[in-house]
Amino acid sequence: MMPVLDNGSFAAELNGFEIHYEVHGQGPVVMAVPNSWGLSLGGLRGLFRGLEGDLTMVYFDPRGIGGSGPVREDADMGMAAVRTDFDGLRRHLGLDRVSAIGWSNGAMNLILLAAENPETIEAAVFVHGAANFDEEDLQRYAERQPVLTRRWTELDRELRSPGVSPGERTARLKAFWVGELLPASCADPAAARPLLAELFREAEFSWAHVDHANREAPVFEARGRLPEITARCLVVAGAHDSLAPERVRELHQGLADSRFLLLEHSGHFAPVEEPEPFAAAVLDFLGVR
Repeated sequence: MMPVLDNGSFAAELNGFEIHYEVHGQGPVVMAVPNSWGLSLGGLRGLFRGLEGDLTMVYFDPRGIGGSGPVREDADMGMAAVRTDFDGLRRHLGLDRVSAIGWSNGAMNLILLAAENPETIEAAVFVHGAANFDEEDLQRYAERQPVLTRRWTELDRELRSPGVSPGERTARLKAFWVGELLPASCADPAAARPLLAELFREAEFSWAHVDHANREAPVFEARGRLPEITARCLVVAGAHDSLAPERVRELHQGLADSRFLLLEHSGHFAPVEEPEPFAAAVLDFLGVR
């Protein structure tokens, strides 16, 4: 029997690091896979808060973000560190098998997590993730968004200047991402801008983590790992996402037990662009409704 988890904010010593985690909601337990590029749990909770009426959602801050302990080396900011701490937290909570959900980078990391530890992941929800992302995808994005790509390149160069403090780097990064970069990946950028501003209002970003993520994994390839995944899977795509839906569908097609959901009025933020159909699909998949 799966243990009942108390709601609240907690800390646990995992893999030699103090990791801050929070539990919200009621019902079957679902653990969220954080994004390794530097986003505190408040950002993911903003995305998945609509599930908390029917599910017990578990979120945690990656190393060096939010309430978790500081990083000691660059690898602590990487995808593998997130997977290691996810598994450590699962064991800390007494969960032999668990359902997991990941968004974007977190969804891609969930692919690796479910492949590496298939016996521990009962069900997996991949939200706007793909099994591979390469240089051609980057080029296609630059061609579709030339002004935004140029502005991000210029900002990145400015933030690398020696005179810019870590705090200023992170503040300017968050302002650009929340105000411009992320809304551009939504079906209706103008309508999404205030939604994302509220969603990420209390969330912490990290320029150092973003920089590490760009160096660690500028491209991603996990198609060869899909046959190792035994979990039941739900793959969610947005019709207007910057990552073409057919690329997301390839993830679905490579999984042994998978449902595919295309949300016609969403881009990269289906949980807030189309909250009701998104929540209904996740809860139906998990057998809650």
